[in-house]
Amino acid sequence: MRDDTVNNEWGAFVAKHRWSVLLGILTFLIVLDAFDGRLAWLDSASMIAMSLLFLGVVGAIERRTWLRAMMATPVLLWFALVLINEFSSSRNVDIWLFYMSAVLLFGCMITSFRQLFAPVHSEYERLSSGIFGYMLLAMIWGLIYWRIEISNPGAFNLPDGTNATRAPFVYYSMITMTTVGYGEITPAASLPRTLAGLQAIAGTMFVAIFIGRIVGRLK
Repeated sequence: MRDDTVNNEWGAFVAKHRWSVLLGILTFLIVLDAFDGRLAWLDSASMIAMSLLFLGVVGAIERRTWLRAMMATPVLLWFALVLINEFSSSRNVDIWLFYMSAVLLFGCMITSFRQLFAPVHSEYERLSSGIFGYMLLAMIWGLIYWRIEISNPGAFNLPDGTNATRAPFVYYSMITMTTVGYGEITPAASLPRTLAGLQAIAGTMFVAIFIGRIVGRLK
């Protein structure tokens, strides 16, 4: 009986603070990238965290809506690919996992953006969903930069000794989106330069809309 009570309390907590929990999972995923190649269990932890993220976002969508139906289908495909990947070392499966994760991350971003204008039980949750969307946008752009560098080596000027892993490009994406621009990583080709400019504009606009929405709701 006590276990049921604890489970019910935990379920109620997650339901009430779902976007805060999702923000914590996303932050965990970004931090894991910093240890890429150094920890044996990193890939498994990333896969589990990513799966929890997708499930959590689907659960956060209102029931019987087109967005939930659209998100549920690729999530099922994601888990099918994860299972196949456990029993197969084919590179094709890894490629499909990457593209499926890109589709799902984009869907997660749209879902979080909708929370800025949807009714919520707590403005704190609206704030968490906005930060989640902002960080997710940076992560998606970082994955795009990473794939560009893999497909076209030399598309970015990287510091000596920097490997073409996800972490440097997610970092570059975050400092570009916040318009910090330290300069140790720079785009060397036309496509990444254009994307970096668009990201800086998108990041600035998001912050303006986000702050305006939060302030407007508090009045």
